Amino acid sequence: MPACDGCGLEASNQHRRERIERLELATRHRPIHIQVLFLDSAPPLRFEDFFYHACKDRAARSVGARMYFDELIKTIGSPEAPGFQEETALAEFQRRGFYLAHVVECPVENDDDVEPAIFRMTPKLLVRLQKSYQPKRILLLSQPTHHIVDVLEAEGWKGKLLLDEGGPFFDPFLGDPQNQAEFGTALGDRLSRALSAI
Repeated sequence: MPACDGCGLEASNQHRRERIERLELATRHRPIHIQVLFLDSAPPLRFEDFFYHACKDRAARSVGARMYFDELIKTIGSPEAPGFQEETALAEFQRRGFYLAHVVECPVENDDDVEPAIFRMTPKLLVRLQKSYQPKRILLLSQPTHHIVDVLEAEGWKGKLLLDEGGPFFDPFLGDPQNQAEFGTALGDRLSRALSAI
């Protein structure tokens, strides 16, 4: 089997179809000019949890994925209301010039495999940044993306990186409301503050 362009591993036709489906959904919401590229490590395993899969019934998303979606959407100043529609929120996210992408474009099943996948796909990410995304700023999300901070800085992105105390923005308790409250400021609030400073 040939290697997948999104993760660098041998992949089935099903794996390739699912990657294309995720890319098509994301492309629908891609701004013409990306002001801020939110860069995470890899998409979630469940398709229903993918950020750009707008759910009419929010219960289709896992708790963690719902919280992740809501924290990113806080950056557009759109609090959840009784008539909250994910599709409308995604359209506003796009209108602001925000776009979410991943270093590895395919889900990574085991946590131990995330770091090697990031190292494997970083060269392709650098090409996407230069030739495709061309963002004004890059905001790193999730702990595993700390592995690419030095690479991005060495490649000329240092002045364009939005970091949280020198590293990526993340919330170790996302998906666990009780522990998240103990962690302190919600991820979306910290992201919003960082964006308001640019």
